Amino acid sequence: MIRRFVLLASGFWRGRSRGIAWLLALGFLGCLVANTFVALAVNRWSKGFFDALQAREADGIIQSMFQLAILGAVTSVAAIATLQCRMRLQVGWRLWLTSNLVERWLQKGSSRERAISHSVDNPEARIAEDGRLAVDLFVDLAGGITNIFLVSTSFIFVLWRVGGSYKIFSVTVPGFFVLAVVLYASLTSLGMWILGRPLVASVEQKAAAEGDFRYALTTVRDALERDDVVERRHGHRTNFRVRVRRLARKWAAVIEGQTRIMFLTSANNLLAPAVPLLLGAPKYLAGDMTLGDLMQAAAAFLQVQLSLNWLADNALSLANWSASARRIAVLDLALEKRESEGERENVLPFPKDGAAASGGGRAAGRPEPGAN
Repeated sequence: MIRRFVLLASGFWRGRSRGIAWLLALGFLGCLVANTFVALAVNRWSKGFFDALQAREADGIIQSMFQLAILGAVTSVAAIATLQCRMRLQVGWRLWLTSNLVERWLQKGSSRERAISHSVDNPEARIAEDGRLAVDLFVDLAGGITNIFLVSTSFIFVLWRVGGSYKIFSVTVPGFFVLAVVLYASLTSLGMWILGRPLVASVEQKAAAEGDFRYALTTVRDALERDDVVERRHGHRTNFRVRVRRLARKWAAVIEGQTRIMFLTSANNLLAPAVPLLLGAPKYLAGDMTLGDLMQAAAAFLQVQLSLNWLADNALSLANWSASARRIAVLDLALEKRESEGERENVLPFPKDGAAASGGGRAAGRPEPGAN
């Protein structure tokens, strides 16, 4: 189903909209690259500022303040450009997907063709809500993964250069900070995977229950508008209450999973900024690192750690996207099945041996009674 959604949604880049689609996508990518260069500039600024602070150089501190103001303006411009490209890409892609699904859903045909709701519950909510989530979260996740590659690659070089080697029990370890951040991020990601794996399934089940709940509301409304019999009303209310209790159970499972993750997240938010400072403290006290080097390495460590933990931190968004994408794929499959059935109904029998069905004769291609 995920592969089917990707094939469906990728039509945005292949049809008449491909020009604006590629323009916005490349603009979004360019903004992510620009943000990475700005982050590297801020990281380099921190070295100069803290070195000036350590040396008590007033002129250097004032100069750093001017540089910070310029960096702040550049950061704002880059953030605005990124927001514009990302949101315009999301809106354009969503409009294309919505138009595609709505046109196919409202396609005229036989009554059996039009009864799509008999095989797929709540198609209008799938198009409106699940279509929005599937597109918006896909763009966010794709941008996040691209940012992981750009930031982690760039700041790993910074860590390797600034952190240098470290001597442990007469053994020199090159790239000590790089090895430390990879090990730390691996441990936290493993913990998030162990605690968050059940949450992904819970979120998908919750999303499905939400869709069923919306469908139940629509069904109850339609039934009450058509039928005023008390017994029928009671039956619909009973079905409605069952769906509400099911939805509450799914939400309880999500809350339990998020509570487990919050334990690790809170501890990581406290430890992550302190770990590089503790690792670099011996070299700083020994005079092998300046205060600027230490703060630059600490900032780079935190950037790499956040990048490597991004997938684990966004497990909830990934689960929400997966659930919405699957629901859109199921709707697309039902529409395709209806379209193929409609094409078969519209195919006329081809006359055999050139015989034509005329007047009161039998249908062309249909044998006479008793014929071999």
